[in-house]
Amino acid sequence: MPLAFEVFGQTGYSEVVAQGLRFQIQADSLQRLVEAQTVELSTVSESGRVGIMIAIYNNDTRAVALQQLANERFEQAGAYEQTSARPAIVNARAAEHNAISEMTQTDTEIVIIKESKFAILSKSPYSAANPIPVDEPLPDGVAYKIQLGAFSRTLSANTFKGLTPISGEKLENGVTKYYVGLFWRYSDADDALRKVREYGFKDAFIAAFFNNKSISPERARQLETLTN
Repeated sequence: MPLAFEVFGQTGYSEVVAQGLRFQIQADSLQRLVEAQTVELSTVSESGRVGIMIAIYNNDTRAVALQQLANERFEQAGAYEQTSARPAIVNARAAEHNAISEMTQTDTEIVIIKESKFAILSKSPYSAANPIPVDEPLPDGVAYKIQLGAFSRTLSANTFKGLTPISGEKLENGVTKYYVGLFWRYSDADDALRKVREYGFKDAFIAAFFNNKSISPERARQLETLTN
């Protein structure tokens, strides 16, 4: 539903423009990062490609979302211009200056933010030379993975098709649990779970961990805001 632009004053208009500029600067920064990572992809070995592919996927997804937010703000500002007296151009210029100054101070947050790890590639990145890692420790705090299944037999490298990153957990009875992804927020894991099920793994579910130990997703959600 369109905003009620008639209630905007010059200050409201400037704030919408400033928001649009902040989102646009973030989207542009992420897109430049994706371009640099794409170039880097051609220079690394096969074993190093998975992490870069995931980073490209996550950064590109964020760039698209931020660009959409920027477009929405600019459309709001344009609608206001058409339905009311055009605000003083000095306000728009001040908004642009403030937005650029703010982003210059916080731009590094774009690349250091704690991101989920999940992607669906066109083919499996795993092979005999790049096997699925097993029993890798998790970082401290709350973490989520999507459990794909538990198997007592050795699986082929492309069992999980293009899902990545895949990880395994070896149990004492010889069974290995297989997971995809690594998430710091339950909401992100839940979004990925829907994609995993649509991809064909209908029995997949969310597994939760705290300080590298398995806990219930309900308990993890309680701890999430305290640790992340």
